[in-house]
Amino acid sequence: MTRPRENPDAAPEGPAASKKAREDHARNVEVAFLEGVRARLPHFPAAIESLGCLYTEMGRFQDGLRADREMVKLEPLSPIAWYNLACSLALTEQPALALEALEKSVALGYADADWMEADADLVSLRDRPEFERILIKIRSAQAILPPPLF
Repeated sequence: MTRPRENPDAAPEGPAASKKAREDHARNVEVAFLEGVRARLPHFPAAIESLGCLYTEMGRFQDGLRADREMVKLEPLSPIAWYNLACSLALTEQPALALEALEKSVALGYADADWMEADADLVSLRDRPEFERILIKIRSAQAILPPPLF
């Protein structure tokens, strides 16, 4: 009797399958799906943004950078698109460009200084005076705003 051929696309199963292996498989399935969506709808922002995040989570920083550059072309007024681009630039060791993208993000309305300060993607920028100035700019603007209504 021959053993059935295993499906290479099947999720890892059983006690030997680690949580990480299952998570990696799930990410690979999600990337394959989103890449298929992108092939059919090349300018669909939700697919591109999701791919950028997944690529970065998987350590595929150059792919994430390409997706984030595409997002700022599609949505040039989105502070989140510029923030994500800054993260990708920082992860690909381009600090000057990362700081420029962060500045643009803040100019467009990004205002979460606490997240920016804690974001692991931006760790390479934390010791730079420009990064500290960006945080001060956000916090200064927040200090003069009225409290939220709810």
